[in-house]
Amino acid sequence: MIVVVALVLIAAWAQSWLDDLIPPTAEPAPGSDVIDFLTGEGGGEWSAVTRGRVLEFPRDHGEHPDYRQEWWYYTGNLRTPGGRRFGFQLTFFRFGHGAFDAYEGSAWRNEHSWMAHFAVSDVENGTLHAWQDYARGALSLAGATAQPFRVWVNGWSVSGVADGRGGLDVTVDARVDETRIRLRLRGDAPPLLQGDHGFSEKDANGKTASYYYSLPNLEASGSLVLGGERFDVAGRAWMDREWSTEVLSKEQLGWDWFALRLARGDILMLFQVRGDAGRHFRYAVHVDIAGRARYFGSDAITMTPSSWWQSEASGSRFPVGWQLAIAPAAIDLRVRAAFDAQALNLDFSYWEGVVDVAGSVDNERVRGEGYMELTGY
Repeated sequence: MIVVVALVLIAAWAQSWLDDLIPPTAEPAPGSDVIDFLTGEGGGEWSAVTRGRVLEFPRDHGEHPDYRQEWWYYTGNLRTPGGRRFGFQLTFFRFGHGAFDAYEGSAWRNEHSWMAHFAVSDVENGTLHAWQDYARGALSLAGATAQPFRVWVNGWSVSGVADGRGGLDVTVDARVDETRIRLRLRGDAPPLLQGDHGFSEKDANGKTASYYYSLPNLEASGSLVLGGERFDVAGRAWMDREWSTEVLSKEQLGWDWFALRLARGDILMLFQVRGDAGRHFRYAVHVDIAGRARYFGSDAITMTPSSWWQSEASGSRFPVGWQLAIAPAAIDLRVRAAFDAQALNLDFSYWEGVVDVAGSVDNERVRGEGYMELTGY
């Protein structure tokens, strides 16, 4: 999904970690507005996102270094054979700094920074465990390839094979101390292209956009070790994939994103990018049980917070309950966090975690689960 949080984290981290490597013009100066830096125009150094590009697979599973940033985003809802619930997030971010002259001729010289987030939601205990890792794009410390498919930051990775339609058969592997996730994710359906055939606008004026596709229904099976205790788990996972040069406009403040899977087989993704003075840009796609996709714009979508939770660690107040409606599709859903305390308090705080869904679609009662991301609070 559109994860500007990642870029804020990378910019803050790179200021201290890469001071000696990148000249001041490549990073925001201390005390400058990081959001201004991240939402500034890409200029001639980076490719622009334009309507009409044809996404190709497996090629576009790989890296796009001519764009300023991109991410590979995996979330999933898992259960043990006894019904204990977990959620997981494993995300890889690349951020381009552009050309610079430092360390000319050195193997350490690289124009890209990488970051990864790994999180596990333990629903039964109401606890979230979250970690982050960083690497330069040099010396194979981090990177991405299309075929064979692999994306990695240090020891965390997703790797396997991608077919010509874009389906994946991959292994997710991340470990921190006594916690490890190792899952096989499989799906042979072609990617769900978001927006206009993969061209995903982020504001009403079309000034900001990304290339964006999803694999929303990957079968997941494997193991989770949490605090040294091992669990066999299975469920469904969702891959979101984006690359762009301009993430948000300067008038936009953050976003709310929902990846929902209903028990009867429907798939629903919604997001809103919040603007100042209440000007929000909204988008949704609903894939029905027959596999038909319908797309909706701002005018068709209503998104209303219904409950809030405040993080003691960051002080941020997050809307953890929502009423979501898409009138033309007769969709009316209540979304609620499986437990409130799923804020990632890493270098920057945002909320990402497991949610429950209940409501109606076409006047039929439905239930489900999924993932929600809340930024800019």
